[in-house]
Amino acid sequence: MAGFKPEKLDKNGNKIKLPLSERIFDFCNITFFVLFSAIMLLPFWNVFAISLTGNAEYMREAFILFPKEPTMEAYKYLFSTPLIPRAYLVTFTITVVGTFLSTLVTSMLAFGMTKPSLRGYKFIMIYLLITMFFSGGLIPTYYNMTKTLKLSNNLLALVLPGTVSVFNFIVCRSFFKQLPVSMEESAKLDGANEFIILFKIIYPLSIPTLATIAMFVAVGLWNSWFSAQLYMRDEKLYPLQLIVRNFIVRETKPADMQNLEGLRDASGKRIYLNETGLKMAAAVATALPVVVIYPFIQKYFEKGMTIGAVKG
Repeated sequence: MAGFKPEKLDKNGNKIKLPLSERIFDFCNITFFVLFSAIMLLPFWNVFAISLTGNAEYMREAFILFPKEPTMEAYKYLFSTPLIPRAYLVTFTITVVGTFLSTLVTSMLAFGMTKPSLRGYKFIMIYLLITMFFSGGLIPTYYNMTKTLKLSNNLLALVLPGTVSVFNFIVCRSFFKQLPVSMEESAKLDGANEFIILFKIIYPLSIPTLATIAMFVAVGLWNSWFSAQLYMRDEKLYPLQLIVRNFIVRETKPADMQNLEGLRDASGKRIYLNETGLKMAAAVATALPVVVIYPFIQKYFEKGMTIGAVKG
């Protein structure tokens, strides 16, 4: 923070020197948030550091931020069987398909519900709002999915229940209602139907909102494990989160990993893995894709969240 000199610019782009009180306030404000960010990031860094720590070093040190002898053995152990890559594929499939369906269906529903002249408009709105606050319960849902729809041990059981999100529907509908009605009227005069208006006019103008609700859905699907625990019986259909959850919480290693207890290095010496480091490596492998993708869609998220805000 040495040499910190906050400056403002006037209308002509010339620098304006701030009063001493404002500079002190800005310095304290920035210092506070830098320290606060460091405190927030410290546990995550500790998780990553432990995942790179060998068993002997972990047993010696009480707290690790920078491993003296970093090792990738935990990650090699995780990816030494097809289990984790297969779980990645299952999770990726669920996330992509579920996000696409939920964003499409929710946005189409929101577009239709911007028209109060729609037959049954009030009934549909009340019905949707009721489902936002009340659910049928776990047992009826399970019975419906397994007995009525017969989706036990089927990936569709992880996708279909979240196809319509009432919260996302409200966000999307609020944005659609702000768009000028004259655009639709002009398009109809040119012969466009509702589908052309939605896909060629409304959607291109709604990218920030669609990206926002898509991110909500994608993060929810990526982190979901409870539905898979209910409906999946075959371990080959387990998503990544369920495998990692069972591994960390229940301390039950997947069957493919249990066969690797006698893992040895190139010289034939047995490798004693850091069990905690293995769990931390699983957590890092689970969170990494979201951490990598988020910065690229953050601008849409920020813009989408401010749409519809009251402006003075």
